[in-house]
Amino acid sequence: MKNVQAYKTIGEVEKILKVKPHVLRFWEESFSQVKPLKRKGGRRLYSEDVINILRIIKKLVSDEGYSIRGVKKYLSKNKISDIKKEGAIKISEELDIKLDNIEKYLKKAKSILINE
Repeated sequence: MKNVQAYKTIGEVEKILKVKPHVLRFWEESFSQVKPLKRKGGRRLYSEDVINILRIIKKLVSDEGYSIRGVKKYLSKNKISDIKKEGAIKISEELDIKLDNIEKYLKKAKSILINE
């Protein structure tokens, strides 16, 4: 199972945010706060922090009707650490416990299958 905190490819980010890769690249050029790790050959890898910033950009542009200039102002007025927190997915404590239980169950099932 891939670690939730692992870097994501542009294709994975496209699926998570439902934003086309050319839009993600445009936002990268437009906003200095969006800095994916670039590997050999220009392959982009996005950290969870960068994805959280992209979530806020998408929300501002798509849901709230901000222009690119408006988003730039928003990003410059707010602390980047606050923006990253704002863009993070929030889950309830109850859901977090259920997810932990599912993870434990899957690990146990995997070990049973491997030992057969």
